[in-house]
Amino acid sequence: MKRLALTITLALICVILACPVWAITPAQILARIKAAEAPLKDVKAEMAITSANKGNISDMGAGYADIVGLEKGIISYKKPDKFRMDGYARGIKASLVQNGYRKLVLAAMIRQTEDVKDKPGKRFNSLDIGFLSSRLWLENTVTIVGSAKGSTVELRLVPKSGGKDKRHDNIWLDVATLKPLKREKYLGSGAMRIRYVYTDFEMLAGKLPIATTSTMYNPSGEKMGTVTYKNVKANVGLADSLFSMTQR
Repeated sequence: MKRLALTITLALICVILACPVWAITPAQILARIKAAEAPLKDVKAEMAITSANKGNISDMGAGYADIVGLEKGIISYKKPDKFRMDGYARGIKASLVQNGYRKLVLAAMIRQTEDVKDKPGKRFNSLDIGFLSSRLWLENTVTIVGSAKGSTVELRLVPKSGGKDKRHDNIWLDVATLKPLKREKYLGSGAMRIRYVYTDFEMLAGKLPIATTSTMYNPSGEKMGTVTYKNVKANVGLADSLFSMTQR
Protein backbone atom coordinates (compact mmCIF):
# COMPACT_ATOMS: atom_id res chain seq x y z
CA MET A 1 0.00 0.00 0.00
CA LYS A 2 2.83 2.39 0.87
CA ARG A 3 4.53 1.56 -2.41
CA LEU A 4 1.29 2.31 -4.30
CA ALA A 5 0.85 5.63 -2.49
CA LEU A 6 4.46 6.55 -3.27
CA THR A 7 3.96 5.66 -6.93
CA ILE A 8 0.83 7.81 -7.16
CA THR A 9 2.59 10.72 -5.44
CA LEU A 10 5.54 10.51 -7.81
CA ALA A 11 3.18 10.35 -10.79
CA LEU A 12 1.38 13.50 -9.62
CA ILE A 13 4.69 15.29 -9.19
CA CYS A 14 5.68 14.33 -12.71
CA VAL A 15 2.39 15.65 -14.08
CA ILE A 16 2.85 18.93 -12.23
CA LEU A 17 6.42 19.31 -13.44
CA ALA A 18 5.40 18.50 -17.00
CA CYS A 19 2.82 21.29 -17.07
CA PRO A 20 3.89 24.84 -17.95
CA VAL A 21 4.47 26.97 -14.87
CA TRP A 22 2.29 29.70 -16.35
CA ALA A 23 -1.44 29.15 -15.93
CA ILE A 24 -2.65 31.80 -18.34
CA THR A 25 -3.05 31.96 -22.09
CA PRO A 26 -2.42 34.82 -24.55
CA ALA A 27 -6.20 35.04 -25.07
CA GLN A 28 -6.76 35.47 -21.34
CA ILE A 29 -4.10 38.17 -21.17
CA LEU A 30 -5.76 39.93 -24.11
CA ALA A 31 -9.13 39.83 -22.34
CA ARG A 32 -7.58 41.47 -19.28
CA ILE A 33 -5.92 44.15 -21.41
CA LYS A 34 -9.21 44.93 -23.18
CA ALA A 35 -10.92 45.39 -19.82
CA ALA A 36 -8.11 47.62 -18.52
CA GLU A 37 -7.93 49.78 -21.65
CA ALA A 38 -11.71 50.16 -22.04
CA PRO A 39 -11.89 53.54 -20.20
CA LEU A 40 -8.85 54.86 -22.09
CA LYS A 41 -9.39 57.07 -25.13
CA ASP A 42 -6.11 58.94 -25.50
CA VAL A 43 -2.84 59.82 -23.76
CA LYS A 44 -0.67 62.92 -23.77
CA ALA A 45 2.64 63.38 -21.95
CA GLU A 46 5.81 65.43 -21.91
CA MET A 47 8.76 63.41 -23.15
CA ALA A 48 12.50 63.72 -22.58
CA ILE A 49 15.15 61.51 -24.20
CA THR A 50 18.74 61.33 -23.05
CA SER A 51 21.24 59.33 -25.05
CA ALA A 52 24.14 57.68 -23.30
CA ASN A 53 25.93 56.98 -26.58
CA LYS A 54 24.86 59.05 -29.56
CA GLY A 55 27.44 57.33 -31.75
CA ASN A 56 25.41 54.11 -31.72
CA ILE A 57 22.14 55.63 -32.89
CA SER A 58 22.92 55.36 -36.59
CA ASP A 59 23.47 51.62 -36.24
CA MET A 60 20.05 50.91 -34.75
CA GLY A 61 17.87 51.52 -37.81
CA ALA A 62 15.21 54.02 -38.83
CA GLY A 63 12.61 53.21 -36.17
CA TYR A 64 15.06 53.68 -33.30
CA ALA A 65 16.55 56.82 -34.81
CA ASP A 66 13.06 58.33 -35.13
CA ILE A 67 12.54 58.05 -31.38
CA VAL A 68 16.00 58.94 -30.10
CA GLY A 69 16.32 61.78 -32.60
CA LEU A 70 13.72 63.74 -30.68
CA GLU A 71 15.53 65.03 -27.61
CA LYS A 72 12.40 66.39 -25.91
CA GLY A 73 8.80 67.06 -26.77
CA ILE A 74 5.23 65.83 -26.50
CA ILE A 75 3.96 62.31 -27.08
CA SER A 76 0.32 61.80 -28.09
CA TYR A 77 -1.67 58.60 -28.56
CA LYS A 78 -5.27 58.04 -29.54
CA LYS A 79 -6.81 54.59 -29.42
CA PRO A 80 -6.47 52.30 -31.21
CA ASP A 81 -3.61 53.15 -33.61
CA LYS A 82 -2.78 56.86 -33.75
CA PHE A 83 0.61 58.14 -32.53
CA ARG A 84 2.35 61.50 -32.63
CA MET A 85 5.68 62.82 -31.36
CA ASP A 86 6.40 66.55 -31.47
CA GLY A 87 9.73 67.93 -30.40
CA TYR A 88 13.18 69.07 -31.36
CA ALA A 89 15.85 67.06 -33.14
CA ARG A 90 19.28 68.73 -33.23
CA GLY A 91 17.58 72.08 -32.61
CA ILE A 92 15.05 71.68 -35.42
CA LYS A 93 11.37 71.29 -34.67
CA ALA A 94 10.06 67.95 -35.93
CA SER A 95 6.88 65.89 -35.84
CA LEU A 96 6.43 62.15 -36.35
CA VAL A 97 2.88 60.95 -36.96
CA GLN A 98 1.57 57.43 -37.45
CA ASN A 99 -2.08 56.81 -38.28
CA GLY A 100 -2.77 53.12 -38.74
CA TYR A 101 -0.05 51.97 -41.12
CA ARG A 102 0.66 55.42 -42.58
CA LYS A 103 3.61 57.38 -41.25
CA LEU A 104 4.38 61.08 -41.70
CA VAL A 105 7.59 62.99 -40.90
CA LEU A 106 7.49 66.80 -40.73
CA ALA A 107 10.62 68.88 -40.13
CA ALA A 108 11.59 72.30 -41.52
CA MET A 109 11.29 71.88 -45.31
CA ILE A 110 10.78 68.10 -45.04
CA ARG A 111 7.49 66.31 -45.52
CA GLN A 112 7.71 62.54 -46.00
CA THR A 113 4.96 59.91 -45.93
CA GLU A 114 5.41 56.17 -45.93
CA ASP A 115 3.31 53.02 -45.77
CA VAL A 116 4.81 50.91 -42.97
CA LYS A 117 2.38 47.97 -43.00
CA ASP A 118 5.06 45.64 -44.36
CA LYS A 119 7.87 47.37 -42.46
CA PRO A 120 7.39 46.31 -38.82
CA GLY A 121 10.81 47.71 -37.89
CA LYS A 122 9.56 51.21 -38.71
CA ARG A 123 6.16 50.97 -37.03
CA PHE A 124 5.31 52.42 -33.64
CA ASN A 125 3.06 50.60 -31.18
CA SER A 126 1.94 51.16 -27.61
CA LEU A 127 5.04 49.42 -26.22
CA ASP A 128 7.13 52.21 -27.74
CA ILE A 129 5.47 54.52 -25.25
CA GLY A 130 5.46 52.05 -22.36
CA PHE A 131 2.13 50.24 -22.16
CA LEU A 132 0.23 47.24 -23.50
CA SER A 133 -2.75 47.47 -25.84
CA SER A 134 -5.08 45.04 -27.56
CA ARG A 135 -3.78 46.37 -30.89
CA LEU A 136 -0.60 44.37 -30.28
CA TRP A 137 -2.66 41.17 -30.57
CA LEU A 138 -4.29 42.40 -33.79
CA GLU A 139 -0.96 43.13 -35.47
CA ASN A 140 1.00 40.18 -34.08
CA THR A 141 0.75 36.48 -33.39
CA VAL A 142 1.27 36.29 -29.62
CA THR A 143 2.54 33.19 -27.84
CA ILE A 144 3.89 32.44 -24.38
CA VAL A 145 7.43 31.13 -24.65
CA GLY A 146 8.62 31.14 -21.06
CA SER A 147 8.15 32.22 -17.49
CA ALA A 148 10.17 33.85 -14.77
CA LYS A 149 9.66 34.31 -11.06
CA GLY A 150 6.21 34.85 -9.64
CA SER A 151 3.62 36.18 -12.06
CA THR A 152 6.03 37.13 -14.87
CA VAL A 153 5.67 35.45 -18.27
CA GLU A 154 7.60 35.90 -21.50
CA LEU A 155 5.57 36.61 -24.63
CA ARG A 156 6.70 36.46 -28.23
CA LEU A 157 5.13 38.87 -30.71
CA VAL A 158 5.57 37.96 -34.38
CA PRO A 159 4.21 40.54 -36.89
CA LYS A 160 1.36 39.25 -39.04
CA SER A 161 2.47 41.50 -41.90
CA GLY A 162 5.98 42.20 -43.05
CA GLY A 163 6.69 39.94 -45.97
CA LYS A 164 10.11 38.35 -45.67
CA ASP A 165 10.97 40.39 -42.56
CA LYS A 166 10.97 37.72 -39.84
CA ARG A 167 11.76 39.97 -36.90
CA HIS A 168 9.94 39.56 -33.59
CA ASP A 169 9.72 41.01 -30.09
CA ASN A 170 9.94 39.20 -26.76
CA ILE A 171 8.07 40.86 -23.88
CA TRP A 172 8.36 40.08 -20.18
CA LEU A 173 4.99 40.85 -18.58
CA ASP A 174 3.74 40.79 -15.01
CA VAL A 175 0.34 39.22 -15.63
CA ALA A 176 -0.88 40.16 -12.15
CA THR A 177 -0.49 43.89 -12.81
CA LEU A 178 -0.24 44.07 -16.64
CA LYS A 179 3.06 45.90 -16.30
CA PRO A 180 5.48 45.34 -19.20
CA LEU A 181 8.85 44.82 -17.52
CA LYS A 182 11.24 44.25 -20.41
CA ARG A 183 11.19 44.12 -24.20
CA GLU A 184 13.74 42.70 -26.58
CA LYS A 185 13.55 43.38 -30.33
CA TYR A 186 15.06 40.78 -32.64
CA LEU A 187 16.01 40.97 -36.31
CA GLY A 188 14.98 38.30 -38.81
CA SER A 189 18.43 36.77 -38.42
CA GLY A 190 17.67 36.08 -34.76
CA ALA A 191 20.11 38.71 -33.51
CA MET A 192 18.86 41.00 -30.76
CA ARG A 193 18.63 44.61 -31.86
CA ILE A 194 17.73 46.48 -28.68
CA ARG A 195 16.47 45.89 -25.14
CA TYR A 196 14.06 48.12 -23.21
CA VAL A 197 13.68 47.97 -19.44
CA TYR A 198 10.45 49.56 -18.16
CA THR A 199 10.19 51.15 -14.69
CA ASP A 200 8.35 53.87 -12.70
CA PHE A 201 4.73 53.09 -13.56
CA GLU A 202 1.64 55.28 -13.47
CA MET A 203 -1.96 54.28 -14.21
CA LEU A 204 -3.84 55.33 -17.33
CA ALA A 205 -7.55 55.91 -16.73
CA GLY A 206 -7.09 54.18 -13.38
CA LYS A 207 -6.57 50.68 -14.79
CA LEU A 208 -3.76 50.38 -17.34
CA PRO A 209 -0.12 50.83 -16.24
CA ILE A 210 2.32 52.89 -18.30
CA ALA A 211 6.07 52.96 -17.67
CA THR A 212 7.25 56.53 -17.30
CA THR A 213 10.88 55.46 -17.66
CA SER A 214 12.21 53.25 -20.48
CA THR A 215 15.93 52.51 -20.47
CA MET A 216 17.47 51.21 -23.70
CA TYR A 217 20.45 48.87 -24.07
CA ASN A 218 22.33 47.58 -27.09
CA PRO A 219 22.99 43.85 -27.70
CA SER A 220 26.21 44.09 -25.68
CA GLY A 221 24.30 45.35 -22.64
CA GLU A 222 25.60 48.91 -22.89
CA LYS A 223 23.16 51.65 -21.96
CA MET A 224 22.06 53.62 -25.00
CA GLY A 225 19.57 56.08 -23.59
CA THR A 226 16.53 56.74 -21.44
CA VAL A 227 13.04 57.93 -22.31
CA THR A 228 11.11 59.57 -19.47
CA TYR A 229 7.57 60.95 -19.30
CA LYS A 230 6.03 63.49 -16.97
CA ASN A 231 2.62 65.12 -16.72
CA VAL A 232 1.04 61.98 -18.14
CA LYS A 233 -2.64 62.67 -18.79
CA ALA A 234 -5.34 60.37 -20.14
CA ASN A 235 -8.59 61.20 -21.94
CA VAL A 236 -7.73 64.80 -22.75
CA GLY A 237 -9.84 64.79 -25.94
CA LEU A 238 -7.21 64.68 -28.68
CA ALA A 239 -8.63 65.62 -32.10
CA ASP A 240 -8.29 63.27 -35.07
CA SER A 241 -6.81 66.17 -37.06
CA LEU A 242 -3.70 65.94 -34.89
CA PHE A 243 -2.95 62.62 -36.59
CA SER A 244 -3.96 63.59 -40.13
CA MET A 245 -1.72 62.50 -42.99
CA THR A 246 -2.60 65.64 -45.02
CA GLN A 247 -1.20 68.22 -42.58
CA ARG A 248 1.86 70.29 -43.37
